[in-house]
Amino acid sequence: MKLQLQKLDSSAKESLKLMGFNGFFWFAWAFGCYQVVYLQSQGFTASETGLLNALSSIVAIFSVSFWGMISDKIGSVKRIAILVISVGVGLFALIPAIPTNLKISSALFLIIIPAMNFFRGSMITFSDNILVRNCNELGLNFGVIRSVGSFLFTIGSLIISVLIPFVGIPSTFWINALLMIPAIVFLFFCRDPNMNSRPKEKDSPKQKLNIGELFKNYYYVSFLLFALFFYIATNCEGNFMVYFMRSIDVAPEKYGYMLAYRATVEIPFLLLSNKLRKRFKLRQMMIAGALLMAVEGVGLCFFANSFSSLIFFSTFFGLGNGLFISASLGYVYHLAPNHLKASAQAFFAAVAAVSGIFGNLLGGVVFDSIGAKPFYFVVSMLFALSILIFFISFQIRKGKPDAINI
Repeated sequence: MKLQLQKLDSSAKESLKLMGFNGFFWFAWAFGCYQVVYLQSQGFTASETGLLNALSSIVAIFSVSFWGMISDKIGSVKRIAILVISVGVGLFALIPAIPTNLKISSALFLIIIPAMNFFRGSMITFSDNILVRNCNELGLNFGVIRSVGSFLFTIGSLIISVLIPFVGIPSTFWINALLMIPAIVFLFFCRDPNMNSRPKEKDSPKQKLNIGELFKNYYYVSFLLFALFFYIATNCEGNFMVYFMRSIDVAPEKYGYMLAYRATVEIPFLLLSNKLRKRFKLRQMMIAGALLMAVEGVGLCFFANSFSSLIFFSTFFGLGNGLFISASLGYVYHLAPNHLKASAQAFFAAVAAVSGIFGNLLGGVVFDSIGAKPFYFVVSMLFALSILIFFISFQIRKGKPDAINI
């Protein structure tokens, strides 16, 4: 076995390290998906949960932008990734320690959890950044490596769903932190994407970090506008699912099973991503993904009345998410210049965080006002609006000399 490992070339070794990091990261993440369930158990309404998540999104805007620029400035994605993941899960583990029996308990949640998000809000962004950039620079199969994360997320979701009746929801926070340790260890040994692009000569001039260069790119800005509405929809869809489940008399404890199933159906499109990219443009794959997610919203509104029907319609979201993951990160990577790739991913994540403000703040109010089923029809219309905006942006630019072919 040892001799076989020694014979592996550098790309194969890097693939294994990235699989280890990505796999353990998403396995641990599955144990940390119960914040909304925990808040609901503490008496938080949909509106209050939406307010809390909106404040967290505001912090995430500054978080991803700040850490993205620091990453480009110091020339290292990996060092920042290790920092935000380590501190992020450490602080997250302390949430159950926030007092719940005081008059100011609600205010404490509204202050402490968003503050923790200065680190936690950048964890997925830098995890994806490490994976996407290494795969593109080394010619590795992104879809296969990322599918390992989806598979282990499924396994983790099933495990914690079984364990919750025995360990309790508060335990998920510190279990998440413990399970993230192997991911951090693997990350330590992963290749830093920036290493080969740094100037080696002492006299090499340092390139000035010009963020404005990104916002002069028509296609990048158009994508951010699409992402704004797309992530408003995904935030509404995900963050109020527990409340929807309760409205159709499905126990919130089954939330993990639904997450496990959705992660499972992401895998086929992730595995086929390289083949799909040869036949379709990345923007076409993103539009198809958003369309599938819109179908889920329509199904939840008109047809979902049990856990089995909820699972059936969540198939569309899982398939759509698999397509979107396969295409979106590569799309941003190809649009950004080499010296601003971390910042481009960071601002993409910042837009997602802005969407989180609207999606959570307004979503909670709308959910409580119109009810669960009409709410998910509104969600499907938001997905449709994002598709329309993205499609029109390319029609406006159609035939221009600088039109892109991705």
